[in-house]
Parts: sequence; structure tokens; C-alpha cells
Amino acid sequence: MKRVLFTVLLGVGLLAGGCSEPQLGKPPVAGLWYNPWRGEVPLLVTFVSQSQPGDGQIVGYHWDFGDGSVKEGGATVTHWYTREDTFYPTLTVTDEAGLTATTRGVVEPGVSYPLDVVEWSAEEESFGQRVVGRVKNIGDRTINEGRVVVQFRDKDWIVVQERSKILGDLAPGAEQIFEVTTALHLRELGAPHHTIYTEVIHRDHPLSP
Repeated sequence: MKRVLFTVLLGVGLLAGGCSEPQLGKPPVAGLWYNPWRGEVPLLVTFVSQSQPGDGQIVGYHWDFGDGSVKEGGATVTHWYTREDTFYPTLTVTDEAGLTATTRGVVEPGVSYPLDVVEWSAEEESFGQRVVGRVKNIGDRTINEGRVVVQFRDKDWIVVQERSKILGDLAPGAEQIFEVTTALHLRELGAPHHTIYTEVIHRDHPLSP
């Protein structure tokens, strides 16, 4: 009889132990600071974790920048956004007990083509054609080098010739006049079309030549 009683009590003890809640401790609280959150592409953003530990120290920082790029890094990281869109970067912190916390922000890179063609006109000259126009830096950073490209197309929109003009430094809001010429005459192109686009170089971006 004692043997049976002992077995029952042992079973109850095991059952009680299996149902007890594990003591995991207080999790961390994720916090995030970043700057700038908006600006011209390419946009370099600095992210700084302002997370607070719970009962355990924070040992891991997982950064998801929202544009397909992720990084396992420290409490401070930087990231280049190279296209215009709205992104939602997230930070997930992990403490030594494996507890996690996540926070999210928003970054809005914009103005992918900050060198805007404000106006232009094409004129027939004795030597060919002259295209004159005005461009403006509508971004928030200095353009170290700008290029205006004019494509001369025939009536079927086929590019017959391409000419370009290199421009110097343009501060935000600054304007410059450009002039591009070609020896082609209108009669050689039939009913001509012109395509104008711009390119810029920022020396502070690592992808710049």
C-alpha cells in the first residue's frame, strides 16, 4: 500500500512541474532614432538604436532597411537609399535570454532626378540646329557635376545624333543656361523630335565615378 501511495505522489509532482510557467524575465524595449528621414536620392541615413534592456543585456541588432537590404550590426549603422520610394526600416533587438523587441520607422527618399529642365527651345541655324534651355537644381544637395543630353530624332523617333553639355556645381535652387548644337538640319530629319534628359554626380556618394 505504501508503494502505491508513493507512486501516485511522485506522479502528481511531475505533473505539477510540467505545468509551471517558465520565468523568462523582462524583455527589452526597442527604440530607434534616424536622420535624415527625407531627402534627395541617393540618400544616406544614419540609424541609432535607443533600445533599453530588460532583465538581460542586449546582444543582437537586426536591421531591415525596408528596401530589400538587411544587416546584422551594432547599435549604430548607416545605409544608402538609391531609389525613390517610401520605406519602413525596422530594428529588432535580442537580449542574452533570447527575448526580442521590434520597432519601425519611415524613410522617404525622393527627387531621383534633381536637375530639372525648366525650359528649352530648338532653333534652325545656318550651320544646323541650336537647342537652348535652362536647368534648375530642385534637390537639397549641391550637384557637383550635371550633364544635359539632347537626342535628335527623325520622324520615326529614331535617334540620329546625341549631344551633351557638362555643367559645373549647382547649389540647391541654382539655375544654369545650357546650349547644345548640331550640324543636322531640319530637312535631314523630316519632322524632327527632340528628347532631353539630365544626369548628375554627387561626389559624396560612393557609387559616383
